[in-house]
Amino acid sequence: MKGVKEVKNRIRAVESAAKITFAMQLVAASKMRRAQDFAIGSRPYLLRLSEIICCLSEKKIQKNMHPFFLPQEGKKRCIIVVGTDRGLCGVLNHTLFKAIPEGEIDFISIGRKAMQFLSRTQCSLLASFSVNDRVQYHEVLGICDFVAQLYLEGKVSTVEILYQKFINTLTYTSSLQRLLPMSGFFDVFNQMLSTAHIEPECFRRDVRGLLFEPDLKQIIDHIAKIFLKYNLHQVLLEAKASEHSARMVAMKNATDNAASLSQRLKLEYNKARQYAITSEIIELAASTVEYR
Repeated sequence: MKGVKEVKNRIRAVESAAKITFAMQLVAASKMRRAQDFAIGSRPYLLRLSEIICCLSEKKIQKNMHPFFLPQEGKKRCIIVVGTDRGLCGVLNHTLFKAIPEGEIDFISIGRKAMQFLSRTQCSLLASFSVNDRVQYHEVLGICDFVAQLYLEGKVSTVEILYQKFINTLTYTSSLQRLLPMSGFFDVFNQMLSTAHIEPECFRRDVRGLLFEPDLKQIIDHIAKIFLKYNLHQVLLEAKASEHSARMVAMKNATDNAASLSQRLKLEYNKARQYAITSEIIELAASTVEYR
C-alpha cells in the first residue's frame, strides 16, 4: 500500500488540477454563450440575403451570370479546413480531420491545429489564416479575396469548406459545404432553412413586380460577392460556437473526473492512515509484551 504522504500529495495535485479545469470551464462557458449568440444572431441576415437571390428567377440569374455562378473547367478541388487555435476541446479536431477527403486536393487552413495537421500529413497547403474568438467581419474579407482570386483565375474548380456545424451545446457535426461555384444555390438555401428550423413556406417568392436599379447585372454581381463573404462569416461563427461548446464540455468532464479521482484517493488515504495507525499500535503492544 502506498504511503500516507504520497497519497496526500496526489490528492493535493488532483484538487489543484480540478480548480484549474473548473476555471477553464467557466471561461469556456462564457465564451460559448457569446459565440452562440453571434452564430444564431447572424442567421437572419444571411437568410434574408438568400431570400433576395431566391426572389430572382433562375432565368434572370443565368442571363446575368456572375463568375461565381459559373463552373470552372477541370477537377481541382480546394477545401478550407476550419480547426482551432488551441487544444483542450475534446475530440472536435480529431473528428474534423477524419472527415477530410482523400485525393488531389489543395487546402487552406484556418486555425493553428488545422495548419499543423495538414503540414504534418504533407498535404498541399496554399495558405493559412487565423481568426479571433469574435470572428470579426474584416478578418473574413482577406480569406474571401484569396479564395475568389483562386477561383476566378481558374487555379481551382471548386471551393469547399470543412467545419464543425453547431447544433446545440452538446452536439456538433462535421460538415463539408461548397462555397464556389454557387450553382445549385436553391438546394443550399433549403439546407440553410432546415438548419435554422424554418419552414420553406415562410420564404415564398415575391410575386410583386420588382424594379432593379441601376440594373440587374450589377445587383447580382454585388449580391454574389456579399453572399460569399457572409456565408463564410456565418460558417466561422458556427465553428467557433462548436469549439467553445466542446471545450466547455471537455473541461466539465475533466473537473468531474478529477473530483471522482480525489474521492478515491481520499478513501485510499484513509485506508493508508488507518493501516499506519494499526501498525503502530501492534508494534507498541508487541514491545510492551517483550518488556514485561
